[in-house]
Amino acid sequence: MAPLRNRRFTVVLSGEGLSMIGDAAFAVALAWLVLQETGSVVALASILLVQAIPGGLLMLFGGAITDRVSPRTVMVWSHVVRGLAVGTVAVLAGTGNLQLWQLYVLAVVIGVAGAFFGPASESVLPFLLPAEQLPRGNALQGAVEQSVMIIGPLLGGLLTAWLGPAVAIGLNALTFLVAAMTARAAPGREAAPREPISAAVVIKEIGEGLRLARRSHEVRIVLLIVGASALSYSGLFAVGLPALAQSFSASAVALGTLISAWGVAQLLGTISAAITGLPRRWGLLIIGMTLVEATAFALLGVSPNIFVASAILVVVGFGVAYSSDVALPTFIQTRTPREFLGRISSLIGLPRVIFGPVSIALLGGVLTHSIGWGFAIAAIPMLLVGIRLVLDPAARKLRTDPEPVS
Repeated sequence: MAPLRNRRFTVVLSGEGLSMIGDAAFAVALAWLVLQETGSVVALASILLVQAIPGGLLMLFGGAITDRVSPRTVMVWSHVVRGLAVGTVAVLAGTGNLQLWQLYVLAVVIGVAGAFFGPASESVLPFLLPAEQLPRGNALQGAVEQSVMIIGPLLGGLLTAWLGPAVAIGLNALTFLVAAMTARAAPGREAAPREPISAAVVIKEIGEGLRLARRSHEVRIVLLIVGASALSYSGLFAVGLPALAQSFSASAVALGTLISAWGVAQLLGTISAAITGLPRRWGLLIIGMTLVEATAFALLGVSPNIFVASAILVVVGFGVAYSSDVALPTFIQTRTPREFLGRISSLIGLPRVIFGPVSIALLGGVLTHSIGWGFAIAAIPMLLVGIRLVLDPAARKLRTDPEPVS
């Protein structure tokens, strides 16, 4: 396939894939380390919360800085900062000198660096591939991400069990530094006269991005889709599937089966998109999938057994990977001027940060009373947005290959 013949793309993707494996292994090692040292789930949850907060507060700044310098520069420095921070914790853990407060500091550093890395990583692909190769490039990137979610946690568990969490954490630090070197293969931004950087200038540039988004009907449609997905999916996967699995069986195998069904379907969906490319009439595809997702969520809550529930997840997982996980970033990359990609990407990431906790809290409360009603409520955001898009002629005409917005 053409993207794989592009040396810059393959070098950057290889490094990012390696870093994602390290991240997945690190998540297992960190959880085990915290529980081992404190015996407290609350401590682990608070560390993860401290890591998440900077992402919501600084994401728009990360997008503005990405547009001001380049995705390559932001990715390189984000990797270096996280690599040094994680490496320090690995040394402290390995020598027996690690204290809980140091993990909170690490969480803040990772959260801040991630707020900048996210918009940069979402913006780098148009710098690596021509526009006609973006759909397959996004599909290949998605396939790597899905594969990592199978390999990384297993590797982290094995390393933690055999050699201790410090080794798995150290591996993540090493992958960050490797990814920093491979990210340098991406081209930088051409030099252009810019105002000297200051807080006021960055805030002004964020405002320019917000005004562009407000003028763009297409970006507003994407924000609706992402917001509805965050409201539906966050709670459904965090608390919905565990509750559903427990209703089928007292064994954790039931939950593993449901998650595996979703993961395998997602991997197959991204591979299919890489092979076939995407249909140009993306609007009809995403509208259809939004309504399918709403229906599937409602049906999950009344599934008679794990086999029916798994089959539903396979169908939806495949469709979502094909229509959203691949097509949505392609759509943004082809519709947004390069100089605004970071800011628009950060804006589109905000609903996930804001609505995710709301979804988990709401669905968690309802599921204590009824699994069926919990899944029905999870379906409502997707259903409402699907109906809204059906009635929108501009949404029905959305394509993955239009001219960039001015």
